[in-house]
Amino acid sequence: MEFNVSEDVSSLGIRVVFLVIYNIDNTKYDIDLEDSIYSYYKKFYKSYPINNLERDRNIIGYRLLHNKIGITDKSIIASPESLIKLLFKYKSLKPINTIVDIYNYVSIKNKISIGGHDLDSIFGNVRLCFTQGNETFIPMGGKSPKVISEKHYCYMDDSDEIICWLDCRQCEKTKISTRTKNCLFIIQGHSEIPEQKLLSTAEELQRLIQRNTKENSKVILKLL
Repeated sequence: MEFNVSEDVSSLGIRVVFLVIYNIDNTKYDIDLEDSIYSYYKKFYKSYPINNLERDRNIIGYRLLHNKIGITDKSIIASPESLIKLLFKYKSLKPINTIVDIYNYVSIKNKISIGGHDLDSIFGNVRLCFTQGNETFIPMGGKSPKVISEKHYCYMDDSDEIICWLDCRQCEKTKISTRTKNCLFIIQGHSEIPEQKLLSTAEELQRLIQRNTKENSKVILKLL
């Protein structure tokens, strides 16, 4: 599998790390890790006032990125902001499965957008590019395609199907389940997030996921 970022998109200040991890066992929970994650959520809820979102440079950076491409709908928010708002609404996050719970935790902790995709459901290579308005995108949990405007950045595979729209919504076909063995993680930043921070976030994610990998696990990490 190859990864590509178009020059038009990279000119927005977007930098992205593609992390592939093979041979994951997503059928069981690491109880110690689970306890650690939910202990962190309790501390985060008590120590991070929700109005901090309005002055957090990482969060504001995603909003500015959306403004650059003409998105004015304030309900369209990047995944770390969405997760933090869910955390404050429910005082925790509902467990889904090990892979998803880990990358949601790392996303909140670092306030960086992270998506996870079942690698075996991706067709060919992955590219980050602008939409033309005629692409197929079935959001996670949906059954029918969603109309996507042109000039929105997105991640597509070689079938020209969107696997992630902006840094907000993932697709149904690459959804992570307990059957997922091989996974592509997309760690995306903006001009306010240093490349080293993206890499350290990817490395933290890798360390945690590899607690649930088999001995012959293989890892690919690439910054573009």
